[in-house]
Amino acid sequence: MNLDHDACYSAIRVRDARYDGRFFTAVKTTRIYCRPVCPARTPLSRNVVFYPTAAAAQEAGFHPCLRCRPETAPAAGRGRGLPDGVARALGLIELGALDDAGVDALAARLG
Repeated sequence: MNLDHDACYSAIRVRDARYDGRFFTAVKTTRIYCRPVCPARTPLSRNVVFYPTAAAAQEAGFHPCLRCRPETAPAAGRGRGLPDGVARALGLIELGALDDAGVDALAARLG
């Protein structure tokens, strides 16, 4: 997926909720990645790179923001179109943040 830098930066400047889960902003200076709706101060344009998924940002060596929790963003990654709980679980599994015991516990709560 080719993300337009200027369009993505405009979305994060105004914290446009329409883009939540559609791309992720990684800040080169802090090594943290965020959702477009993150309440943290907007970084300078030259300090950011955009990724289509939280997993891609994680693979590039960035850590999830503790304020906006990008690894649990709605419609993140392969879970698009699934119920929010299932989509979040898939995102956590994809990042390796949810092991077999966690999957079992989540399944018990959801179902």
